[in-house]
Amino acid sequence: MKVSLAIVALAAVVIAVSGCETFLSSGEENEQLATLDYGGYTTQNEQPAFGDSELLTSYSDGEPYDDEMADDPRVRNAERHGGARRYTLRLLWGKLDRPDTTIDPGENCPVTDWPGSITVTGGIVIIRRLIRFEPGDYIVRPRKGPDSVEWVSHTKGHIDGILFKIIDTPDPQGMEASNTLTIRTPLYSVEIALSDLEDYRDFVVFDDCNKISIVATETSPQVCPRGFMEGRWIPESDTSGFFKGIWIAVDGAIAGYLRGHYTIDEGNRVLYGKWITRSGHFAGLLKGKWVPFASPSSGPDGYFDGHWVDETFTIRGFFKGHYCICDSTGGFFHGRWKRGCH
Repeated sequence: MKVSLAIVALAAVVIAVSGCETFLSSGEENEQLATLDYGGYTTQNEQPAFGDSELLTSYSDGEPYDDEMADDPRVRNAERHGGARRYTLRLLWGKLDRPDTTIDPGENCPVTDWPGSITVTGGIVIIRRLIRFEPGDYIVRPRKGPDSVEWVSHTKGHIDGILFKIIDTPDPQGMEASNTLTIRTPLYSVEIALSDLEDYRDFVVFDDCNKISIVATETSPQVCPRGFMEGRWIPESDTSGFFKGIWIAVDGAIAGYLRGHYTIDEGNRVLYGKWITRSGHFAGLLKGKWVPFASPSSGPDGYFDGHWVDETFTIRGFFKGHYCICDSTGGFFHGRWKRGCH
């Protein structure tokens, strides 16, 4: 949905995205004003995927993975560990601005081999979902143990990925160094302290056809519900554009769809949008900021963050992520959301 910037500018107010705040919610006039404050998007229900056939068909739930290690005694012990913290990590690689799994015979991208591994020191890793794996892509089985996973993947102008559950089982005496997670692929390797997975993001561009994106978040039972978001980031100019994509549950399934636009309003870089459930029911209005990096080099072009409100214009959650403007036809965003709770 695109709205007149003049109308948006008339009522838009940029707010901080921390804490809780209740917006005008009583009376038709107040609701109209509050809706304008969210870029003109309404709290009405929509068609599934906003009636956007590309949005509806380009993304899939992926394949839930029955990990043979889930019933391993070492995994059960980690689940019962009183001091354990749990994280979910979403790893994507390939041509990230190409969300569908259809390989265009005319695509200029060569086949890229992405064999890889993830190893956890002082913890457990479980596969929750395979993302857009095609024939010839697979998890190496049997697994060597609950602390490592290996895979084989190939991309040619499309995306593959895996959703992992990570369990950190810290030394109860606190005498050992922080537990770590290591990802290795031919193009990319990184070591991450498990404690950093509470809010971790990384993005690297290798060439037009190959990029890698990581978003992780803590998903321990005591934290508020969290999940992910992914989609296309499409510029219309250096200062404005739109985005659309999927709202993803913590288990990796598509929970809904989102769309919106970003612009500069009264000198502020702002974004507005809306997310809906898979059936099209209203779920939230989005508002936040987008910030380009001065010298993105091989990383993302910028980041975004903000909040969303319910039909009473009460803040219900927050989101953040990174975006890349891959070429003239558009780009990619990947992030996470968390619901506020008390």
